[in-house]
Amino acid sequence: MMTQRLWLGLAVVYTCTAVVQLYLLASTGAVWAGTLTAVGFVAALLCVLAAWKAPKRERDDTREIDSHHP
Repeated sequence: MMTQRLWLGLAVVYTCTAVVQLYLLASTGAVWAGTLTAVGFVAALLCVLAAWKAPKRERDDTREIDSHHP
């Protein structure tokens, strides 16, 4: 659960950063801002995917630890 929250928090940070870059792109027309916007949104998407997979990994890790105890 904690890992999932971490990934979702990072997704929010990347999304906010991408929105700021999008504003800079719209207001100044700077190409670098468009590039950073795209990178930010891709990073946010990857973090959301990692958060979606995190609970399954934690359950698998818990099962593996429990299987070692008699």
